[in-house]
Amino acid sequence: MKKILLKTLIVSIMVLLLPFVLTLLFAKSKDSPSLEAMDLTIYYEVNGTKQELSFDNYLIGVIAANMPAAYEMESLKAQAVIARTYALYNMNLLSKNDSGKTSFTTSQLGLSYIGLDSLEQLWGTSEYNTYFSKIENAVFATKDKVLVFQDELILPVFFDTGTGLTRNASEAWGVDIPYLISVSSKQDVTSTNYLRIEEFEVADLIQTLSNYYTELDLSEKDFFDEVKITSRDSADYVLKIDLGNKTVSGEEFAKVLGLASSHFYIEEYEGKARIICNGAGHGVGLSQYGANAMAEEGSDYVDLLKYYYTGVSIVDLAE
Repeated sequence: MKKILLKTLIVSIMVLLLPFVLTLLFAKSKDSPSLEAMDLTIYYEVNGTKQELSFDNYLIGVIAANMPAAYEMESLKAQAVIARTYALYNMNLLSKNDSGKTSFTTSQLGLSYIGLDSLEQLWGTSEYNTYFSKIENAVFATKDKVLVFQDELILPVFFDTGTGLTRNASEAWGVDIPYLISVSSKQDVTSTNYLRIEEFEVADLIQTLSNYYTELDLSEKDFFDEVKITSRDSADYVLKIDLGNKTVSGEEFAKVLGLASSHFYIEEYEGKARIICNGAGHGVGLSQYGANAMAEEGSDYVDLLKYYYTGVSIVDLAE
């Protein structure tokens, strides 16, 4: 648990410290090269061995690891553009810190990746060919397409399922990012991941929290008076929660308890602590479930991306 929290903290710090407006990695002009012509190398490290990947195969593995392959084709196309943009954004950042760097590992590029040789096991033999072809087609159909805001690459964050509204980055992370502002995502309420209810014995809950917060002072008798949510953002995600003598972020509290998101409520129910949690993920950027619902209703990938990322454009690096 501590390793997961440490990793989450590091990622959060990176998000807060990164300049969210970076110069477009490759200036767009009539002579701009396609990604295939760029001198970039991606490696997948497994069991101490490096395997070189083409950019497209890297994207296939990223999409497979981050979005259900059964989703609509337009959703998968949107995820392909997101994955390509995300990779180039981080390549740009890493090359700024290490001048001339053109070789990157999948772990450096910020998104989960699954090796192509593991996809049959992930999906099962009966679905493997169908799902692989869908994702491959999504990558090829959006070839060289990236997301920009005012001609600069964006950081296209996304999450699993929302709560009816996405969040403002300014509230969630304390950084004003003009393309990451709250929008309606009402279709999310139909997701099986929208609502989760868990009940805890108060003593067990105090023990779990005390294992992480070693100086915590909570009593069973006064638990529901001492544990109070003190602030929420405009989308109702918890920002701060008092735990007796300690105040922590809603995000951290959710991670400690293994909740799906920081959009939660705590109530007393038959002597137990009931936690009602909505949505899955941080709530900023594109809701994958919401985007897929829009695709089912006829929206194409351009519609999805422009809806969830306010004011962005989709450009082709090869044009």
